[in-house]
Parts: sequence; C-alpha cells; structure tokens
Amino acid sequence: METDYEKFVKAFREEEVKTKHLIKKAAKKAEVKRTRAVKRDAQVTKEHIRGEILSKVEYQIKFVRERNAANNENIAFINKVFAKVRQAISE
Repeated sequence: METDYEKFVKAFREEEVKTKHLIKKAAKKAEVKRTRAVKRDAQVTKEHIRGEILSKVEYQIKFVRERNAANNENIAFINKVFAKVRQAISE
C-alpha cells in the first residue's frame, strides 16, 4: 500500500502536481502573451483608422484643389494646410 508521500512523489514525477511558483509563472506567461496580442490589435486598429481618415481627407482636398485651380496662391495655401493635416494624422 502506498503512503501519501509516495503518491505525491509519483504524481510530481508525472507532472500532475505543480508548485505554486510554476502555477504563477505559467499564469504570468499567458498574461504577457495576451497583453502583447491586445497591444498589437490596438496598434493595427489605429493604423487602419489613420489610413481611413487620410484617404477621406485626400478625397475632399482633391475637390477643393480642382475648384480653386485658377489661383496659385489658394493652391499653395491648400497644400500647406494639407501637409499639416497629414502631419497631425501621422502622429
């Protein structure tokens, strides 16, 4: 008949029992992986939003340029404003 200690040793060798340290370590490792995935998803979402905003702004600026094509000063002003908008979106 096996004693409790022998059962414990057998279970530990077969890795059925984990120490508190190993349990905490495994939980932390899983959390770090989840956190990285969440951070990456947030970054991808921001990049998608930036691209969408920029494409819509470019689309509107295109028509403003066409309507003011006769005046070079207006076009220069539009280009300066658009450059500032692009800079703000890229941050």
